[in-house]
Amino acid sequence: MRLKSKLDLLVKAIAVELCIFGFIALVFWFQYDKAQDGLVTKTKAIAETIGEQAGAFFSSRQDEATSDEFFLFLDKRLGRKKLFNTFEVAPKFFSVVLRKDVDRAGLLNQFKEDFYPQGGYKVIKGGGIISVAVPFRVSSSSEPFGFVKIDSDAFALMSNTLSNNFIFYAAILVMLNNQAFILYLLLRRRKAVEFEKGYLKEHSIGALKIFHRVLGDIIEDHEEEVKTKPRRREAGEKVISLLEMFEQKNK
Repeated sequence: MRLKSKLDLLVKAIAVELCIFGFIALVFWFQYDKAQDGLVTKTKAIAETIGEQAGAFFSSRQDEATSDEFFLFLDKRLGRKKLFNTFEVAPKFFSVVLRKDVDRAGLLNQFKEDFYPQGGYKVIKGGGIISVAVPFRVSSSSEPFGFVKIDSDAFALMSNTLSNNFIFYAAILVMLNNQAFILYLLLRRRKAVEFEKGYLKEHSIGALKIFHRVLGDIIEDHEEEVKTKPRRREAGEKVISLLEMFEQKNK
């Protein structure tokens, strides 16, 4: 019985801990989703800045310039570290894709959403990567000349979110465990009081009733036995009382 009670208590404790960790995971996921939104906003702003520089660079040399030449220009003009120093998690990779290169490869349809995204930019989340693509134009054309694509590591962002909020999660864990323990003590105390006032009282009365009934049956049997032996009573034989029976038995 005690083993079963302990097992029930252990199962309940495990269930409570799972609920607590589930709540912490929910809080973490909410903060991670918020961090993703912040990362997308920053990435979009950086991609727009790079797109402006690309538009200015390719306006005067549309046919001759390549994306590699633009990267050299960007390093001299702004520097990649200056562009990404506002990121808590540095981007994993970024590229500038030109429309003329896509046309030559016959892949324009595959990159159509990158050149003409809804809302002005495209966001893709999957495979551990958060990708943001922003198209840019040159001064002499209304059509996108290319797009800037920046890829960030989602797992690095997740790790950064966890490390930044670890103390907060630990505080939630300790607080909820304390609350659960206090609640357990209150319920246990209430159960003990109910047991003392209800269970013991009820079963004590039941035991007294059974004892009273047994005594009544003994007395009734003794009286019937005495009535069936009148001659022995007349002969002066002593009728043994219940008290004497118990005293003889004890001797």
